[in-house]
Amino acid sequence: MENIVGLNIKQQREQRKITLRKLAQDIQVSPSFLSQVEKGKAVPSLATLKRIADSLHTTIGKLVGEDNAQSAQTPLTRRSERHPIGKIGENISIELLTQHQSFQQMEASLFFFKEGGNTGDLSQHFGQEFVYVLEGTLKITLNDQSYTLQKDDSFYFDSLVPHLFTNISEGTTKILRVITPPLF
Repeated sequence: MENIVGLNIKQQREQRKITLRKLAQDIQVSPSFLSQVEKGKAVPSLATLKRIADSLHTTIGKLVGEDNAQSAQTPLTRRSERHPIGKIGENISIELLTQHQSFQQMEASLFFFKEGGNTGDLSQHFGQEFVYVLEGTLKITLNDQSYTLQKDDSFYFDSLVPHLFTNISEGTTKILRVITPPLF
């Protein structure tokens, strides 16, 4: 993710008159790490970005620079109109498959996992998720149980259960993920 994420976090934090130290404490990271994120020198995991958004009473989409003024007025999203929302570290990139609409109750996205890529620590959040493997092999860990999904396999779970996605195939794994409520 570009430095826009860090700048947006800082702007949201300052608008709410929250100190860097207080936000860091609330989201369980060090103040120095949060400072590095705000300066664009560190990239938060998706789970950390979600905790930041929740603590700032905003969405991940707003933190990554989604422009609500350009929300679609049509239900159609062409491939050329897909909204890349950045990366999780160096090994995962994400594209939104829909345009942001204020009424949306779910969100569809494509995840591209490079070999060995994973979503970081076990994360949990309110909602539900559906995953469909388009290419490769994905391991989904729920608590301490793991499931291996091959191409054309699908998986549905409650997002409050701590979970982790890992590409265990050689090459890229591509998944379709539908989540409610929207994170971005």
